[in-house]
Amino acid sequence: PAQGGTDKGAKEVLDEFGQQVYNEKVKNEAETYKEALTGQLSQVSINSETITFTDPCTSEYDKHTTSANGNTKPCGNDGKEDDSKRFSKNRIAEYDEKKIRGSNDGACPPYRRLSLCNKNMVNMIPNNNDGKAKHDLLADVCYAAKHEGESLKNYHPQYKLTYGDSQICTVLARSFADIG
Repeated sequence: PAQGGTDKGAKEVLDEFGQQVYNEKVKNEAETYKEALTGQLSQVSINSETITFTDPCTSEYDKHTTSANGNTKPCGNDGKEDDSKRFSKNRIAEYDEKKIRGSNDGACPPYRRLSLCNKNMVNMIPNNNDGKAKHDLLADVCYAAKHEGESLKNYHPQYKLTYGDSQICTVLARSFADIG
């Protein structure tokens, strides 16, 4: 039983306190910077020109972003690296041993991501101080996400042969959990 005349447990009290702090402090302060940090695809630059596009799914990022700089393969399949090595069964064993206790070898996590489709981002010009970086970053994140999704889509048939459709949502959740 909880102390202090309430039926709430410690977790509930801490959750409420955390939500209150978030609402009063974090959320309100974030609003202060929201406009300054919001990128617009219509303001993406290529060299010194501004290109107007608004659809993140159909935009040709490799042609229209300064940082892409001709890099049309942000996943690594550019002749220098093998894109098929982005996921590894070796990471499964490592994950099993370190993270899943008491599983008695019954746990079966999916392939673990070794790299992301973000090779175009390393070409970004940091600290350009002209206000365009946030727009270019948005375009580069969209470009990376587009290729990331295409890459994952290609792994679905081979995963389905082994595990069926029942666990594909878990695979996607764990795959994206590796990102952050």
